[in-house]
Amino acid sequence: MSLREVNEVSTIFDAIIVGAGPAGAMAAYELSSRGLQVLLLDKETFPRYKPCGGGLSLKVETLLGDEIKPVVEKTIKGTYFSYQQKEGLYLISDTPVAYMVMRDKFDALLVDRAINRGTYFKDNTQVMAIKTAPHGYEIITPHKSFYGRYIIGADGVNSIVRRYLHPRRRRVLAASIEAEIPLDENRCETLKDIVHIDFGIIPYGYAWIFPKNRRLSAGIAGFKGVVKQPKRYFKRFLSDNPLLKDARIDILKGYPIPLYGRSETLTKDRIILVGDAGNLVDPFFGEGIYYALRTGQIGAEVISKAITNNSSDLTEYDRLIKRELHPQFKAAQKVSQFIYTFPRTWFDILSEHPELAEKYYQVLRGKSRYTDFLRDLTLIAGSLMKTAFKKGILRIFK
Repeated sequence: MSLREVNEVSTIFDAIIVGAGPAGAMAAYELSSRGLQVLLLDKETFPRYKPCGGGLSLKVETLLGDEIKPVVEKTIKGTYFSYQQKEGLYLISDTPVAYMVMRDKFDALLVDRAINRGTYFKDNTQVMAIKTAPHGYEIITPHKSFYGRYIIGADGVNSIVRRYLHPRRRRVLAASIEAEIPLDENRCETLKDIVHIDFGIIPYGYAWIFPKNRRLSAGIAGFKGVVKQPKRYFKRFLSDNPLLKDARIDILKGYPIPLYGRSETLTKDRIILVGDAGNLVDPFFGEGIYYALRTGQIGAEVISKAITNNSSDLTEYDRLIKRELHPQFKAAQKVSQFIYTFPRTWFDILSEHPELAEKYYQVLRGKSRYTDFLRDLTLIAGSLMKTAFKKGILRIFK
C-alpha cells in the first residue's frame, strides 16, 4: 500500500484519527474530501488480519456504493437457521441481503480510499497518550508527537481515546471466538450464498458459519456479559457440525464485543468517539461495520462544520447519534432479549412464520428498521411475550 509520508507535513492537523478500521477510514475520507488536513494512525501494520466474521449488511451500499465490490468474496441471499444444530430450516430471499469480506482487504480498500483523497496515513504507530496542547491536542507515540485541533477515537473496543474521555467508566463486553477454516471449493459450495446461524448452542447468543472464497469463518458470540469457558461451546459447535468437524483451523482468536447499553456522552471538548470505541454496535447480531462507517461519516460532518465555524462544540454529534441510532439499538436490544432468552421458542416461531426472516432481511437491506421488525415480532409472538413479562421472566416490554 502506498502511503503519503507524514514527515512531509509540519503544520497542525485539522483532525487526527486514532484507528484505521472502517470508522476511522470513513471519517478520514469524508474530512479529506472537504480539503482538511487529516492524519490517520493505527497501531497495526496494514494490511492486517482482523478477527471478525466479515459480514456486511447490504445497507453499506448506501454509504459506499459499488466501491466495495472488488473485495466482496460472497453475496448472501439467505440463511440456514438451526436450533442446537439438530433442527434447521433454509430461508432464502430472491435478492441479496449481505456481503462477505475479509477484513484485511476491506479495511485496506477503505484506507486507500482515504489516502487518495489526501489523508496522511501512518500505520505501525501506537498511541501512548493524549494531552491538551495550545491549539488542540498532542498525540504521543513511541517515536514522535503529532498535533491536531480535533481528535476522533476510532480505535475499537480497547480505545485509548475512550479511556481519555471516560477514565473511570467500565464497559460491558460480550465474549466472542472466531476461526478461519480453509476448505476445498466443493465443501464451500454447501453454503455458497447462504450463512448458517445457530441458536441455543451458546447461552444468550448464537453461532455462525460465513462462507468466503475457499474458506469459512466460524464463530460464537454470547451477548450477556462474558460467557464462562467460551472455548467449550466453540469446540462443541465444531464437533457437531459436519462442515467443521475435523477441519484444520488456520486462525483462532477470541475478541470482545462492546455491548450497547445506556446512553452516554460520546464527545468531550474537541474529541468524539465513533464505532466500537463508542459502543455503537448492533445489540442483536453484533454487527459493527455498518455502524462504524455511518458514525465515522456523521462524526466527520460534525467536525467539518465545527472547523468552518471555529467552534469547539461537538455536542451535535451526540444529538445526531441519539436521534438516528439509539431508537434502533433499543429496539434491537429488545429483540435480542426475547430471542436469546427463549431460543427454542424463537426457532418454533420462525418455523411457523418464515416471513419474519424476510422482514429482518429488509432491515439488513436498509429498507426497514429494527423498530419495524420489533413491531412485527410483537404482533406474532405478543402473547408469549406478555406471558413472559407477567411471570417476571422477561422485563423488556414495559
